Amino acid sequence: MLGLLVGLLTAGLAIGPAASAQGEDTDEPSTAPAQATDTSRSPAGKTVVFGIPGLTINDIDPEHTPNLYRLLSEGAAANLNVRTIGSATCPASGWLSFGAGARAQAGPSPVAEDADADDPARCPTMIAPTTDYDHDSLGSDAGAAEPVREGEEAGAASANEATKSDEAHADRSVAGATTARIKGFDAVKEPNIGSGYSVDYGMLSRTVSEAGKVVPAGTEEGDEDSLLEPCVAAEGPGAAYAAADDDGVVTNFTENANATDCRLDVVDLGAIGIRSWLFDPIPNYSYTVPPDFDRETRVAEADRRLGVRLKEVRENAKDGAADPTIIVAGLGDSSGLPQLRAFIAAGPGLAPGSLSSATTRTPGLLQITDLAPGILDVLDVDSPRAVGFGFTPTDDDPQQRIDDLVAEAQKSTTIHQHLSTFSITLDIIFYVLFLACAVLLNRSFLGRRGGATRAAHVHRFLGWASLGVASLPMGAFLAGLIPWSRTTAPELGLFLSVIGTAAALFVVSLIPPWGRSWRGRVGALAGANLLILATDLATGSHLQANSLLGYNPIVGGRYYGLGNQGAAIFIVSLFIFLALVVSWLRARGHARAVIVVPIVIGLAAVFVSGNPSWGAKFGGTIAILAGLMVLLALLSKIRLTLVRLALIGVASLAILIGIAFLDWLRPTGARSHFGTFFDQIVTGEALQVVGRKLGANLHIIQINPALAIVTPLALIAILVFLRYLLHFPRVHAGSRTGRLVNKWRGRLPRLFTDSDLHFGFLAAATGLGVGLVLTDSGVAVPSTGAMVLLPFLLALSAEHAEEAHR
Repeated sequence: MLGLLVGLLTAGLAIGPAASAQGEDTDEPSTAPAQATDTSRSPAGKTVVFGIPGLTINDIDPEHTPNLYRLLSEGAAANLNVRTIGSATCPASGWLSFGAGARAQAGPSPVAEDADADDPARCPTMIAPTTDYDHDSLGSDAGAAEPVREGEEAGAASANEATKSDEAHADRSVAGATTARIKGFDAVKEPNIGSGYSVDYGMLSRTVSEAGKVVPAGTEEGDEDSLLEPCVAAEGPGAAYAAADDDGVVTNFTENANATDCRLDVVDLGAIGIRSWLFDPIPNYSYTVPPDFDRETRVAEADRRLGVRLKEVRENAKDGAADPTIIVAGLGDSSGLPQLRAFIAAGPGLAPGSLSSATTRTPGLLQITDLAPGILDVLDVDSPRAVGFGFTPTDDDPQQRIDDLVAEAQKSTTIHQHLSTFSITLDIIFYVLFLACAVLLNRSFLGRRGGATRAAHVHRFLGWASLGVASLPMGAFLAGLIPWSRTTAPELGLFLSVIGTAAALFVVSLIPPWGRSWRGRVGALAGANLLILATDLATGSHLQANSLLGYNPIVGGRYYGLGNQGAAIFIVSLFIFLALVVSWLRARGHARAVIVVPIVIGLAAVFVSGNPSWGAKFGGTIAILAGLMVLLALLSKIRLTLVRLALIGVASLAILIGIAFLDWLRPTGARSHFGTFFDQIVTGEALQVVGRKLGANLHIIQINPALAIVTPLALIAILVFLRYLLHFPRVHAGSRTGRLVNKWRGRLPRLFTDSDLHFGFLAAATGLGVGLVLTDSGVAVPSTGAMVLLPFLLALSAEHAEEAHR
């Protein structure tokens, strides 16, 4: 079985849409032809990145922002996730992350003056770089690792090292630019120490410089004068943050990037935001706003500035060179409310369409860490991550493209804002079921209150209610099939979509022949969950994205594959479904099928979850595999011991590590989460990543205490419900433990005398337990799983309501 599993997962590495920017599958966006393939061509023109933190696609229209609208009409666009470290991204953090190609947070913590007391969100003051700095200061930062000598020798050595560093940078500065330094850059970097993220400051600028001047094949001799210098010209404080090296030194800082001959210009046009979020203005850059702030006016001003600069870029283009590539990016949020921002790219090889990347696999969606490697690909420079922009052309008119991107952004924002409300609602429902479960099990409680004759009716009512509740989680996924974000009231549209799809699923479970019994209804609902999730994962996991129980593009922790809460529902639905199928087969005398069917369905589920092109769920796949092994062992009457359980865990982990190794052998841009994790093991970053994920679990408990309470309550509720004390050895009745244990002995509901259902529960509990330990933010796995498992069990027990209350 293990050999078959390895073969299936290995084959999965080569099927389905590849996790690369090549886009060979028709369902995957293809790579934008950023460079011409002719043997004879003109030298490449400039690539200019204009940063406008806070800009969204919804800000763009032909009347108020004609320059942005024209760029979008001529080129490709996408929504941009700007999440770095923290829930919202200040402009300084956005610029820093853009230049490093990694998540980073900029300090220092701000001390806001005259800020809005009603809005506690603050951004750090951006430090404008200066060319007027003393060498001692630069030397003390650059040579921090050198031993300090006493007296004048120390000062002389420091000044000497500083002079050498200054001269080295000055030699690399091109005409029209100079070397500058961000004083106090250590304070800017400080929040990233111990954050769990590795930040390579100024990676984009350094990589372009190290590539050197390359004469493209086919360039005519007379055109060599049109070649640009291998450098990055930074204009403005934000651009300086992006181009600064680890010491805060910006080699090519300028007041006018267009005046330089650098291949790549990075221009800070200022930010769009509210006064209490952006404060302490830097001259000529709008990192604060007047009290009478009007967003539309602010956006129009940004567009005007862009228009002036675009005219300069075209007027200053070198003779004989290709047209420039223009990129506009909303590098950061504009307030404490995080949103998807705008990204537009126009120029040679970029026709109207949408952009994506290998990390998002979603047309019209990029993340901020994709931008640096994508721009390097446009420049035909090798990137450490080897990831380029994916391009999907379209014939839609510009306004339709804007409406589509705005609808997706609105969907992300609405779900992000109402996620807590939905989670708390599920928590409350779970508490109610927990209490109802305890009351129903205590038959004497109902009897003492005169409810013995009505107990069966109450039990059946709770069964129907539980079946309805069990439909809600999948309704949260199926709501993605309805275009509720395009309605005038997206919040109401989302609510009605979830309720409507859950009701439809509930009705499906009642259709004969399976709808005639409680087992058939629960089996149909569990089977539908499995089928829907598997189909979604095989076709691009569109229902997982932008779901109340999936993942959100604004958060950006995952963009494709099986999420934590989806994995929990998948695990519970799989093993309850298998338990019901096995019980049905056994009752009809199909002895061989009792083992064969769980193997076939179980391996298919493992394949769906573990295929790097489908589920790509590392911890979840181990959890499913471990649960499957437990189920098969119980069905085969193999006694489970702690040693054997440990061996099951080790075997499951070994299989997935092997698959991760195979995925790691693929090119960097083609790897999934599996290959990335194995690379972290190889580079020694695995422990750092694990530590970060443990911190994420603790953070979840902090921001959602109700979820933290649900986890132990889930375990208690299930254990009490199944009356595991029935299987305990009898304890001496005279002891306190005996009085507690023996009171519950022999009172197991009739339903759970079915050993197959018992085995299915054990397999589900095993899967949820492993998911808790091995999955990112794993605390959500048993919590969400219990919210499906307990309703399933309550609904199943309703079939024997009369016998239970006689």
